[in-house]
Amino acid sequence: MTTAELHEDTAHRGLTPLLDRARVPAGDEGPPVLGSLVGGNAVAPEGEGTVRISPATGQPAFRAGDGSVTAVDTAVARARTAFDTGAWGRATARDRARVLARTAHLIEAHAGELADLLVLETGKPIREARGEVAATANAFEYFGGLARDLGGRTVRDIDASVFAFTVREPAGVAALIVPWNFPLGILGQKLPPALAAGCTVVVKPSPLTPLTSLAVVSLLLEAGLDPDALSVVLGEGPAGAALVAHRDVDVVSFTGSTATGRHIAAHAGSQRLKRVALEAGGKTPVLVTAHADLDEVVEGLTFAAFFNQGQVCVAGSRILADATVADELAERLAARADELVLGDPWSESTQMGPLISQQHFDGVRAALDTSRAQGVRVLAGARTPEPDGTRARPFLDPTVLWTDDDESTAARDELFGPVTVVQPYATLDEAVTRANASAYGLAASVWSNDIREAMDLTLRLRTGTVWINGSTDAYPELPLGGRRDSGHHAEFGREGMEFFTESKTVQINRGGRKDWYTA
Repeated sequence: MTTAELHEDTAHRGLTPLLDRARVPAGDEGPPVLGSLVGGNAVAPEGEGTVRISPATGQPAFRAGDGSVTAVDTAVARARTAFDTGAWGRATARDRARVLARTAHLIEAHAGELADLLVLETGKPIREARGEVAATANAFEYFGGLARDLGGRTVRDIDASVFAFTVREPAGVAALIVPWNFPLGILGQKLPPALAAGCTVVVKPSPLTPLTSLAVVSLLLEAGLDPDALSVVLGEGPAGAALVAHRDVDVVSFTGSTATGRHIAAHAGSQRLKRVALEAGGKTPVLVTAHADLDEVVEGLTFAAFFNQGQVCVAGSRILADATVADELAERLAARADELVLGDPWSESTQMGPLISQQHFDGVRAALDTSRAQGVRVLAGARTPEPDGTRARPFLDPTVLWTDDDESTAARDELFGPVTVVQPYATLDEAVTRANASAYGLAASVWSNDIREAMDLTLRLRTGTVWINGSTDAYPELPLGGRRDSGHHAEFGREGMEFFTESKTVQINRGGRKDWYTA
């Protein structure tokens, strides 16, 4: 039996013991049943729940929550009590830091199991899954340290008789809505800073990818977290809507589509006003100048466009290239795309796995068909292979397109698949204008060996992040956030943690009260 077959056979026999807390007793027939994890215990789904087909195996992986809002009310009530009067609400910064540090070590200790769960629920290659696990452990480490260094400021000279200072206090109950493309990595962007700040939390993962959220919460409980301080609610849209609108939720952090982000922004204040952080869609413009090293560009953009099957909000999906190098770049990028290895995501040689689901695959294919009808040329890919030895079907070859039309679907819209489009430009001013005309403002990338040119372009691009001679990398020390239709408020960095806090001003009058109306 090969390594890949062994992994697949293990996945079919049952899910990792990390998910035991969330298991719901069921008969011997069918896939395991998972419930919401509230107060450290599984809550059975109302009704039969939904069967999830693993994109990695093509077989049923589990059955889970059906969208009931009952678990939401219970989870929020427990979180409210845990914050107002419970152990986590009274925990010191050191207490919080130690729980997060222990969790980081546990994530590393269970890295193999977590990587297997990621492959099973997302279909991403095992090498990428291992990287996502490592990045999550790193985030827990970073915010564990930052938990002990979150303070305010003092103001001593505003008046001879007044001393003032500010303090940062935990915001309260945080609702975290996590997408399916990086279910563990994006959980690491939201959960550690929320807990480090002292919030209690309710997590709602995508119904496609709840496994790693449940597993990490299990590790947090093992690390000593109060079970009432953190719950995972499984369900479809109604569960998420109930969580966002709940009057006992104080802050909401969402990552997902722009359409859903707009809906959340509109409904978050329906019961009471609350702050919302949105990381929504993106269409990252990549500016390649005549001074770029094309060898580095081709390798860098192959990764940026096709990493995680292109299901990345900051993917290099729109390449604006100087007209003097655009043809060569497109030709070499297409040739490189044709060399990528698609196949069993548990194989060490696989570079791209299947898309997340057949439904998503159909959407990407439809966008490609529309683009072709608009006159966009296909330079590579756009095929639907069935790699040897796989049973999953939503595979799409890495695809390179060419168009001059900024209004085409390929150039304008986020396709969220292994698709990138090359577009020539005549001048740098033109390239910046076209890049900034996008409705999105999440990230951009500049490729040039002329540092003055690169810095000038960077400062003119209206996005939350700009990479120079690189792309897609994220570090917990650096904030990551968007503008316009890509959302607002940053994740990661001190800024990401401060979102989960409220600032309080304290004024101390050291003298007597002044005369009436005295300035």
